[in-house]
Amino acid sequence: MPIGKKILLVEDEKNIILGVKTCLEIAAFKVIVVEDGKKVLDTAVSEKPDLILLDLMLPGLHGNEVCQQLKAHAETKHIPVIVLTARTEQKDRDEAMAAGADSFMTKPFRPEELWQEIKRFL
Repeated sequence: MPIGKKILLVEDEKNIILGVKTCLEIAAFKVIVVEDGKKVLDTAVSEKPDLILLDLMLPGLHGNEVCQQLKAHAETKHIPVIVLTARTEQKDRDEAMAAGADSFMTKPFRPEELWQEIKRFL
């Protein structure tokens, strides 16, 4: 299933980037990393990922605003967005889902949980 599938990882913490990127590449995904919220929409339009993993606490632009932009844009509105965040309160989940997120996962997470969630959308 992953062969040729692209995932856009939007994260600014280096250790999370390394861990998630490594897990996804082992599973044969192509991974594109963006560390600044302001660069996500342009990257998503140019790279056309199959799925986006989105942190909420980003430099440049909050993840919920990024999600709203993605879901409002004709070329990216169909791309599933899984929010990966350290934010654990119900209001954070509610706000992310209201912004257009397709799923919400909290950090830390097990790689198997992430894999199952990705498979659900691809």
